[in-house]
Amino acid sequence: MKKHDDTNCGLTIQAHPQRKWPAKETWKQNVVLAFSTVLSVGALMTGLVPSSRASLEVLSDMDCVIEPSASIELGSAVSGLIAASYYDRSDYVAKGTVMAQLESDVERVTLAIAEESASSSTAVELRKLTAAFGERTHVRNQKLLKTSGVSRQVIDQMSTEARIAALQVVQEQESVRLARLEVVRAKASLARREIRSPISGSVVQAYKSAGEYVDGDPVYQIAQLDPLHVEVIVPIEYLGNLSTGMTAAIRIDVPGFENNVLSGEVRRIDAVADAASATYGVRLILENPDMKIPSGVRCQIDFLAS
Repeated sequence: MKKHDDTNCGLTIQAHPQRKWPAKETWKQNVVLAFSTVLSVGALMTGLVPSSRASLEVLSDMDCVIEPSASIELGSAVSGLIAASYYDRSDYVAKGTVMAQLESDVERVTLAIAEESASSSTAVELRKLTAAFGERTHVRNQKLLKTSGVSRQVIDQMSTEARIAALQVVQEQESVRLARLEVVRAKASLARREIRSPISGSVVQAYKSAGEYVDGDPVYQIAQLDPLHVEVIVPIEYLGNLSTGMTAAIRIDVPGFENNVLSGEVRRIDAVADAASATYGVRLILENPDMKIPSGVRCQIDFLAS
């Protein structure tokens, strides 16, 4: 029997090569590489969601508003006609400055009368003189009583009159003290006719002028510009990441401040959040001793980890 030779048919049968599997070390490296890739993607995604660690490092690009630390509607303690108004819009006033004066002629005359009464000592001197004379008369009558030159009725009368004269001296001294208190009251009444600023700041608006009547309505609006307040609305996700005393970098987009970075300090953090917007308020203090930082402007703020 003839053997069949495959080569004679023009066909060449090749054996299938054996599949080579990756070495054990290479397989481990691929697994570690894949796991690292997953972690990297997770870290990138985590950066899009506020996390505790990311917040503690920096909370940046938050919108804020710079406002005066105080804004008051200054009025008058009493009703009256404005006799003089000394300041207008944009003027700077120091604490205690007299802003305006109400008509106060009657109060000035009352003060003058009280001062004159308090300074007069004639009544006291007169009572002292009467009391001294009564005391001398009483002493002489006591000597006459020993020689029966005067009755006991006269002695009793002279003693009573001397005592009354002494009490009248005390009464006049009390009247002098009351007159001095009247001076204090007259001065206080006159001071109530003056409109003084309780803070140092800039006049925002003057509502009244000389000749107008005031009856409980404001006369000036004054804003305190040193320090300034920086108000920020922060998402509730960052609650607990900010604390009082933290510093922040503040930037304002106004002419002259484009390249300036201001430093503020967290002063207050709202204890109650707003449920509707899921936010809470933070207030910072921004020192402004030279009054160059404008107020009433928007800003951006970066909270820096301490």
